[in-house]
Amino acid sequence: MRVVLLVVAGMGLVIAAGAAWWQGNEPVLEQATSSESVASPEPPGLPGMTEMESAPEPMIEIIGDRHVPVPGDARVAQSNDPSLVPVPSEEAVSALRNSMENGDPRTPPLARSEDLRDMPSAAELADPDLYQQYEQRQNQKVYASFASAATQKISELENMIARAEAEGLPPEQIQEGREKLEGLRNQRDEILQAHPDVAEAIQSESDGTAGQE
Repeated sequence: MRVVLLVVAGMGLVIAAGAAWWQGNEPVLEQATSSESVASPEPPGLPGMTEMESAPEPMIEIIGDRHVPVPGDARVAQSNDPSLVPVPSEEAVSALRNSMENGDPRTPPLARSEDLRDMPSAAELADPDLYQQYEQRQNQKVYASFASAATQKISELENMIARAEAEGLPPEQIQEGREKLEGLRNQRDEILQAHPDVAEAIQSESDGTAGQE
Protein backbone atom coordinates (compact mmCIF):
# COMPACT_ATOMS: atom_id res chain seq x y z
CA MET A 1 0.00 0.00 0.00
CA ARG A 2 2.78 2.37 0.86
CA VAL A 3 4.49 1.59 -2.42
CA VAL A 4 1.35 2.53 -4.35
CA LEU A 5 1.10 5.86 -2.59
CA LEU A 6 4.72 6.62 -3.38
CA VAL A 7 4.15 5.82 -7.07
CA VAL A 8 1.05 8.05 -7.21
CA ALA A 9 2.89 10.88 -5.47
CA GLY A 10 5.84 10.54 -7.89
CA MET A 11 3.52 10.67 -10.93
CA GLY A 12 1.91 13.83 -9.54
CA LEU A 13 5.29 15.48 -9.16
CA VAL A 14 6.25 14.52 -12.73
CA ILE A 15 2.98 15.95 -14.12
CA ALA A 16 3.37 19.18 -12.15
CA ALA A 17 6.97 19.59 -13.29
CA GLY A 18 5.99 19.00 -16.93
CA ALA A 19 3.20 21.58 -16.73
CA ALA A 20 5.55 24.13 -15.22
CA TRP A 21 8.14 23.51 -17.96
CA TRP A 22 5.52 23.88 -20.71
CA GLN A 23 4.26 27.20 -19.34
CA GLY A 24 7.83 28.51 -19.09
CA ASN A 25 8.74 27.63 -22.70
CA GLU A 26 5.51 28.81 -24.37
CA PRO A 27 6.53 32.55 -24.68
CA VAL A 28 9.88 31.49 -26.13
CA LEU A 29 8.14 29.48 -28.84
CA GLU A 30 5.77 32.36 -29.61
CA GLN A 31 8.70 34.79 -29.79
CA ALA A 32 10.64 32.47 -32.08
CA THR A 33 7.59 32.06 -34.32
CA SER A 34 7.00 35.82 -34.52
CA SER A 35 10.68 36.51 -35.24
CA GLU A 36 10.64 33.98 -38.04
CA SER A 37 7.61 35.66 -39.59
CA VAL A 38 9.27 39.08 -39.42
CA ALA A 39 12.62 37.89 -40.72
CA SER A 40 11.11 35.94 -43.59
CA PRO A 41 12.63 37.29 -46.83
CA GLU A 42 10.63 39.04 -49.49
CA PRO A 43 9.81 36.96 -52.53
CA PRO A 44 12.55 37.41 -55.12
CA GLY A 45 11.80 39.66 -58.04
CA LEU A 46 12.20 38.91 -61.70
CA PRO A 47 15.64 37.61 -62.66
CA GLY A 48 17.96 40.31 -64.02
CA MET A 49 16.09 43.18 -62.36
CA THR A 50 18.44 45.74 -60.83
CA GLU A 51 18.05 49.11 -59.28
CA MET A 52 19.11 50.79 -62.51
CA GLU A 53 16.51 48.87 -64.52
CA SER A 54 13.67 49.80 -62.20
CA ALA A 55 14.09 53.50 -63.02
CA PRO A 56 12.75 54.52 -66.47
CA GLU A 57 15.33 55.48 -69.02
CA PRO A 58 15.26 59.16 -70.05
CA MET A 59 13.74 59.72 -73.47
CA ILE A 60 15.91 61.33 -76.13
CA GLU A 61 14.68 62.65 -79.45
CA ILE A 62 17.00 62.73 -82.45
CA ILE A 63 16.56 65.72 -84.79
CA GLY A 64 18.96 65.61 -87.72
CA ASP A 65 22.43 65.07 -86.25
CA ARG A 66 21.55 66.49 -82.85
CA HIS A 67 20.43 64.53 -79.81
CA VAL A 68 17.79 66.64 -78.08
CA PRO A 69 16.57 65.69 -74.58
CA VAL A 70 12.87 65.62 -73.92
CA PRO A 71 11.79 68.88 -72.20
CA GLY A 72 11.55 68.56 -68.44
CA ASP A 73 14.26 65.91 -68.03
CA ALA A 74 17.02 67.77 -66.22
CA ARG A 75 19.19 64.70 -65.90
CA VAL A 76 19.49 64.28 -69.66
CA ALA A 77 20.15 68.00 -70.15
CA GLN A 78 22.98 67.88 -67.63
CA SER A 79 24.55 64.76 -69.10
CA ASN A 80 24.54 65.93 -72.74
CA ASP A 81 27.86 65.50 -74.47
CA PRO A 82 28.91 68.76 -76.22
CA SER A 83 30.45 66.69 -78.99
CA LEU A 84 26.96 65.63 -80.09
CA VAL A 85 26.13 69.22 -81.19
CA PRO A 86 27.62 69.98 -84.65
CA VAL A 87 29.89 73.02 -84.73
CA PRO A 88 30.12 74.94 -88.04
CA SER A 89 33.55 75.53 -89.49
CA GLU A 90 35.25 78.91 -89.35
CA GLU A 91 34.97 79.25 -93.14
CA ALA A 92 31.19 78.74 -93.03
CA VAL A 93 30.78 81.27 -90.21
CA SER A 94 32.96 83.80 -92.03
CA ALA A 95 31.07 83.33 -95.31
CA LEU A 96 27.72 83.73 -93.56
CA ARG A 97 28.85 86.89 -91.76
CA ASN A 98 30.22 88.36 -94.99
CA SER A 99 27.00 87.63 -96.91
CA MET A 100 24.91 89.19 -94.15
CA GLU A 101 27.02 92.37 -94.16
CA ASN A 102 27.81 92.74 -97.87
CA GLY A 103 25.28 90.48 -99.60
CA ASP A 104 25.86 87.69 -102.09
CA PRO A 105 28.31 88.86 -104.79
CA ARG A 106 26.45 86.72 -107.35
CA THR A 107 23.20 88.65 -106.81
CA PRO A 108 22.50 90.99 -109.75
CA PRO A 109 21.88 94.66 -108.98
CA LEU A 110 18.30 95.77 -108.48
CA ALA A 111 16.75 97.32 -111.56
CA ARG A 112 14.78 100.53 -111.32
CA SER A 113 11.06 99.92 -111.52
CA GLU A 114 9.45 101.69 -114.44
CA ASP A 115 5.71 101.95 -114.92
CA LEU A 116 5.00 101.07 -118.53
CA ARG A 117 1.28 101.68 -118.31
CA ASP A 118 -0.28 104.83 -119.68
CA MET A 119 -3.26 106.29 -117.90
CA PRO A 120 -6.58 105.75 -119.72
CA SER A 121 -8.35 108.74 -121.13
CA ALA A 122 -11.76 109.91 -120.00
CA ALA A 123 -13.37 108.50 -123.14
CA GLU A 124 -11.77 105.09 -122.54
CA LEU A 125 -12.98 105.08 -118.96
CA ALA A 126 -16.50 105.93 -120.08
CA ASP A 127 -16.73 103.38 -122.92
CA PRO A 128 -16.23 99.65 -122.02
CA ASP A 129 -15.15 98.77 -125.57
CA LEU A 130 -12.57 101.53 -125.68
CA TYR A 131 -11.32 100.54 -122.23
CA GLN A 132 -10.92 96.92 -123.35
CA GLN A 133 -8.83 98.09 -126.30
CA TYR A 134 -6.78 100.18 -123.89
CA GLU A 135 -6.12 97.10 -121.71
CA GLN A 136 -5.04 95.08 -124.73
CA ARG A 137 -2.57 97.76 -125.81
CA GLN A 138 -1.11 97.96 -122.33
CA ASN A 139 -0.73 94.19 -122.04
CA GLN A 140 0.92 94.03 -125.44
CA LYS A 141 3.29 96.78 -124.36
CA VAL A 142 4.26 94.86 -121.21
CA TYR A 143 4.76 91.61 -123.11
CA ALA A 144 6.86 93.32 -125.76
CA SER A 145 9.01 94.98 -123.11
CA PHE A 146 9.62 91.67 -121.36
CA ALA A 147 10.40 89.82 -124.58
CA SER A 148 12.82 92.53 -125.68
CA ALA A 149 14.60 92.56 -122.30
CA ALA A 150 14.69 88.75 -122.28
CA THR A 151 16.28 88.67 -125.73
CA GLN A 152 18.97 91.09 -124.60
CA LYS A 153 19.57 89.12 -121.40
CA ILE A 154 19.80 85.86 -123.35
CA SER A 155 22.57 87.32 -125.48
CA GLU A 156 24.45 88.45 -122.36
CA LEU A 157 24.11 85.04 -120.70
CA GLU A 158 25.41 83.29 -123.81
CA ASN A 159 28.50 85.50 -123.80
CA MET A 160 29.03 84.95 -120.07
CA ILE A 161 28.79 81.16 -120.44
CA ALA A 162 31.26 81.16 -123.33
CA ARG A 163 33.70 83.28 -121.30
CA ALA A 164 33.28 81.02 -118.26
CA GLU A 165 34.06 77.94 -120.33
CA ALA A 166 37.14 79.62 -121.78
CA GLU A 167 38.40 80.64 -118.33
CA GLY A 168 37.84 77.15 -116.92
CA LEU A 169 35.30 78.01 -114.22
CA PRO A 170 33.78 75.14 -112.19
CA PRO A 171 31.26 73.07 -114.16
CA GLU A 172 28.64 73.64 -111.45
CA GLN A 173 28.60 77.40 -112.07
CA ILE A 174 28.50 76.91 -115.83
CA GLN A 175 25.58 74.50 -115.49
CA GLU A 176 23.75 76.98 -113.28
CA GLY A 177 24.13 79.65 -115.97
CA ARG A 178 22.85 77.28 -118.64
CA GLU A 179 19.76 76.46 -116.58
CA LYS A 180 18.97 80.16 -116.17
CA LEU A 181 19.49 80.71 -119.88
CA GLU A 182 17.16 77.85 -120.77
CA GLY A 183 14.43 79.07 -118.40
CA LEU A 184 14.59 82.60 -119.80
CA ARG A 185 14.35 81.31 -123.36
CA ASN A 186 11.30 79.22 -122.51
CA GLN A 187 9.49 82.18 -120.96
CA ARG A 188 10.23 84.42 -123.92
CA ASP A 189 9.16 81.78 -126.44
CA GLU A 190 5.88 81.18 -124.59
CA ILE A 191 5.02 84.88 -124.75
CA LEU A 192 5.93 85.14 -128.42
CA GLN A 193 3.83 82.08 -129.29
CA ALA A 194 0.81 83.32 -127.32
CA HIS A 195 1.08 86.87 -128.74
CA PRO A 196 2.24 86.85 -132.39
CA ASP A 197 1.73 90.60 -132.61
CA VAL A 198 4.40 91.04 -129.95
CA ALA A 199 6.81 88.93 -132.01
CA GLU A 200 6.10 91.07 -135.08
CA ALA A 201 6.69 94.27 -133.12
CA ILE A 202 10.02 92.98 -131.78
CA GLN A 203 11.06 91.84 -135.25
CA SER A 204 10.21 95.25 -136.72
CA GLU A 205 12.17 96.98 -133.96
CA SER A 206 15.15 94.69 -134.54
CA ASP A 207 15.09 95.32 -138.30
CA GLY A 208 14.92 99.07 -137.75
CA THR A 209 17.91 98.98 -135.39
CA ALA A 210 19.94 96.91 -137.85
CA GLY A 211 19.14 99.35 -140.68
CA GLN A 212 20.36 102.32 -138.64
CA GLU A 213 23.66 100.59 -137.96
